[in-house]
Amino acid sequence: MKIDYLNRIIVEPLDVMKFLRESEDLRDDICPSVGKEIGNFLYFLVIASNSKKIIEVGTSIGYSTSWLGLAAKKINGHVYTIDISERLMKEAKLNISLMNLEDNISFIHGFGEEVLVNLPNNIDMIFIDGATKSYDKLFELSLKKLKKGGLLIFEDILFSVSGKRKIQKDMMNDFNIKISSDNRIEKSFLNIGDGLLLCLKK
Repeated sequence: MKIDYLNRIIVEPLDVMKFLRESEDLRDDICPSVGKEIGNFLYFLVIASNSKKIIEVGTSIGYSTSWLGLAAKKINGHVYTIDISERLMKEAKLNISLMNLEDNISFIHGFGEEVLVNLPNNIDMIFIDGATKSYDKLFELSLKKLKKGGLLIFEDILFSVSGKRKIQKDMMNDFNIKISSDNRIEKSFLNIGDGLLLCLKK
């Protein structure tokens, strides 16, 4: 009921964004991306933190990418988005071009943990919504890439409760417990969507 209410009052700035979100529900060839609530929250975080150098791991068809890209455009920033699927990346590129955001977004094909190593340092924000089995490795790599005070955001952390497979639940639970005691970051666990973890590098 609360989600329905928020979905009514959160406005997607571009019609293409609404089309992407609604089309995801009708497809069985992609994993659902973030909804309006998280997309709008990511946009807000970019603006509030003035994050001009942003990395996204997990492009899919570009819904969350579009929120990040809109925010980056507003503050003259740039998004580097990574995905392993060439098919989905091709689709995402077309979607982003329809929104006139291609000048603010670079697409990189490959595994997130492999690509991240070669991207610039002193990154302002990293958003991770990829394969949860890579979260632990991506966390360590991201800490090396982030500037002091940089933001690191993980999606799907409540798979520790809602995951369909026990191995997935156990993996996310172990990850959450590890993060909760990591003194290199300030952190906040949020019950939004499938769960968000916000980390601030000390």
